[in-house]
Amino acid sequence: MRVLQIVADGKPGGGTTHVLQILKGLGHAVSFQLITDEQSYLMKEARALGIPCQGVRFFISRLNLALPLQIRALVTTLQPDLVHVHGGRAGFFFGLSLLKIPMVYTVHGFHFIEKIPVLRWGALKAERWNFQRAYHSIFVSQYDVNLAENHQLLSVNHKRSVIYPGLYVKNLPQGLSQAPRHIGFIGRLEYQKDPLLFLEMMMSLPEYSATIVGDGALALMVKQEIIQRGLSGRVHMVGELSHGEALKILATLNVVVLTSRWEGLPVLVLEAMGMGVPVVSMNVSGLEEIIHHEVNGMLVEKRRGKDLAEKVRIITNNEDLRASLIKNAQATIHEKFSMEKMLGSILEIYQEASVALAPGR
Repeated sequence: MRVLQIVADGKPGGGTTHVLQILKGLGHAVSFQLITDEQSYLMKEARALGIPCQGVRFFISRLNLALPLQIRALVTTLQPDLVHVHGGRAGFFFGLSLLKIPMVYTVHGFHFIEKIPVLRWGALKAERWNFQRAYHSIFVSQYDVNLAENHQLLSVNHKRSVIYPGLYVKNLPQGLSQAPRHIGFIGRLEYQKDPLLFLEMMMSLPEYSATIVGDGALALMVKQEIIQRGLSGRVHMVGELSHGEALKILATLNVVVLTSRWEGLPVLVLEAMGMGVPVVSMNVSGLEEIIHHEVNGMLVEKRRGKDLAEKVRIITNNEDLRASLIKNAQATIHEKFSMEKMLGSILEIYQEASVALAPGR
């Protein structure tokens, strides 16, 4: 079976990690191909795995009418049995190619909830189009299923599954924090991730140091804010790193903080929990499906730096609590976020789609 993965954003992050897990974990059963943003991190990593890759420029414009034609030409040449698109942009442009190839659509979180009304209307229309084109839709959280149903994006009979991201915990470095008051932020420096809230939190933690891993549209603003807030001696930016390099830094943190405005089901949180690094997170999207407050992590309701700072202090000042959070978090990962289960569920969908939509059926 030939399965073409299409991913618009190939930068380091949870969605990219998820796709690489599929490429590595199902390579024995599936012949993979990849279309993604040209010269991206994902393309380089996939090529290292021996995956045939084609690069296109997904981010020239949301209305790039040449892109569907380019995708159509590439897919026609590649001749996959099935296309698996990740994220709304990839799904939208593949759909516009008008090819009659079965499509599986994975939703890695919805972005329309934060858009202004006019843009939200357009985003909802695009998502509805994606679901109409998809044979089967995969959600990484029940929260996103509920959101899709509440906005009437799914027909009653539309095939859908919640498949949580998986981890091979044995392959992760274990938390080795040597500095009890060193914390961190790992993620894209974009509006969605709200790195400025992390800096606001650091103002309430004058005795703490921090590492920020990531790059993006807000990188310059974050640098300027660090200087203006007088945080230069305590907050260090290391830029965009490979997944493996980011994990090495994660292992050194006493606490990792998630300040996102919305998410899908962030792989970073799962990795931190599996590694034994406590998580303090804004309570957004599907985070409650991972974190049980004060049991295996900490959730914060209001977007205030001082509230995040309070939870960080509680963890770092109470070693018994920290140990309990780590133990329970690792148990959660073992029980609920198995890599074998994730890969098995995706392979079943591939096999079902290829049989159900095979010519002559």
